[in-house]
Amino acid sequence: MHYIEYAIGSTANRGHIVSLEQFVDILMEYGPKEDVFRSVYLYDDSIVSHVNNGGRIKDFYGPRYIDTIPIDIDKGDDTHENVRRRAASICGKLVNDGLDEFNFYVCYSGTGYHIHIAPEVFGFYPNVGDKELPYKIKSTIQSYFGGEADSAIYTRTALIRVEGSRSSKSGFFKTGITLEQLAGSVENIRRIASEASFEERELTGSGELVEFQVAEVPVVRSINTTKEPIETVPCIQKLYNQGPQRGTRNHSILRIASHARRNGIPSDFTKAGLLHWNDGQLENEVVNTKIEQVYRKGYMYGCNDWLLKENCNPKCTYFKRKDYMVDVKNAEDLHKDFMERMESDFTGRMLSLDKNFGLENEVGVYPGDMLTIFGPTGCNKTAIAQNIMLGYNAFDDVIESDLQIPTLFLSLELAGWYMHRRNLQIVNDMDKKTVNGSMKALWSNSKDKLSHVALQTVPPTMQQIQEKVRDIKPKLVIVDYAELLEPPAGVKGEYEQMRHACQKLRSLAVNEDIIVIMLSQVSREMSRSEALDLYAGKGSGAIENSSSHVLAINGSNKTPKRDIEMLKSSDGELFEKTLYWTPSFRIKTAEAIQRAKVGEL
Repeated sequence: MHYIEYAIGSTANRGHIVSLEQFVDILMEYGPKEDVFRSVYLYDDSIVSHVNNGGRIKDFYGPRYIDTIPIDIDKGDDTHENVRRRAASICGKLVNDGLDEFNFYVCYSGTGYHIHIAPEVFGFYPNVGDKELPYKIKSTIQSYFGGEADSAIYTRTALIRVEGSRSSKSGFFKTGITLEQLAGSVENIRRIASEASFEERELTGSGELVEFQVAEVPVVRSINTTKEPIETVPCIQKLYNQGPQRGTRNHSILRIASHARRNGIPSDFTKAGLLHWNDGQLENEVVNTKIEQVYRKGYMYGCNDWLLKENCNPKCTYFKRKDYMVDVKNAEDLHKDFMERMESDFTGRMLSLDKNFGLENEVGVYPGDMLTIFGPTGCNKTAIAQNIMLGYNAFDDVIESDLQIPTLFLSLELAGWYMHRRNLQIVNDMDKKTVNGSMKALWSNSKDKLSHVALQTVPPTMQQIQEKVRDIKPKLVIVDYAELLEPPAGVKGEYEQMRHACQKLRSLAVNEDIIVIMLSQVSREMSRSEALDLYAGKGSGAIENSSSHVLAINGSNKTPKRDIEMLKSSDGELFEKTLYWTPSFRIKTAEAIQRAKVGEL
């Protein structure tokens, strides 16, 4: 029995397994109303065991089967007429090479076209499973069509729209059409696709294009032993030479691939080397996926990385300075960087504190900057950070979506549900009681204003923060607060821990080109001071040296008044501003509060 993965409504709703026979009933029920997708490949009973044991389909590396080979002609930015011509051209090629209506058929997909070919045409058989089938299908189609066919549809977990289902994007149905109809007008094709239809077909083939089949997966072979440059990053060579070690295999792949990427080595070349290195221990697709992840996301590892540090060698050229991730640039390089910075559009990547706090002069925080906010207990440091994160304009007393950027909020002191309620209070300008009484109604009106926020409450290590940043790619990271970060082994004492946190968070901001906001308490001797200076924070020397901007907040929970002062700004103006806490946790200007009172009258 064959199984497929399917999704209804959106490809995001994937992960459901059903037999091919049962899927027809699902299509009949949902297809006329909404999008229905199925996997390009089929599975046998082993996928059921995998899923029932808690496995994810994307992590399944067992055999795959195929019943039709789809050719996806995506519309993209083409006109409807041009994409029709492209589909007709591909069908013409198939006909000229001897294929007929028993070997393939065409569907209008709702926007573009799908051509389904019997796998036997290329010498593949539906009942023959193969772990390497996705690679072979992709390579075979590339062999025959060259660049005419989109190869993205042949990945292991690809989904494709099902004939008879309605496209929510265009309103048309994926519908089978004849070659004569394909040669006609787009208007007629779209008229045919305006009503749901589904036809079961049995395609056949007898190796008509088998000469284009790519049936072998390439194997990398080593030739001779050579003298290696052991003075240049020997930690990477050691990881490679010792082979895949259980417990660190996946980590080693990431480090070796990152080193290759940084040295300009193409990903296919890296894959060949690491598949040879892997020697069949991990599934080849696991290795390839991790390499593609490194090249796509740009992972980088330096001398302080835990695995590279374990394999460090004193002969390394980077040993003394531990600067493998440091680029040395001449004046021309620096000027080029400066010009790029000046010409960059920072929309959606920067913070506008002047709008957040109702200031007259422009005050921006840019990628690569770290803003430290400190103050005594009860002065609403967290609320200030939330107001910034949620795009609150304190002068106009509104939430501005243009001020919001993707954010990872590390709430290490307050529970997630509590932070979420305060976010709801801020975006709706409501007190706690009102929000508690209308949670469901508020959420539907608020989720768009909160969708840019991801929150974590478990205290992470710096390495875990870095991995999370590379995983979800925020533009802003807020750490509330720095003293609660998990220190590494050997870092003891309040000052040393604070110094380590400051240095690592600033490096994170620079290396990942993001903004970091770090919240911190004031030192014990300054906790009752009416005036805070640059040295009032815990580990003040570390804060002063590592922060691009330092913002002090003074006040107490006995009064709503909050005095805010920018004590340091590496490339901007200093300022002072008095704001006021309100029961909605919006920190408002006096003008906004006064306008609200007038409005009530």
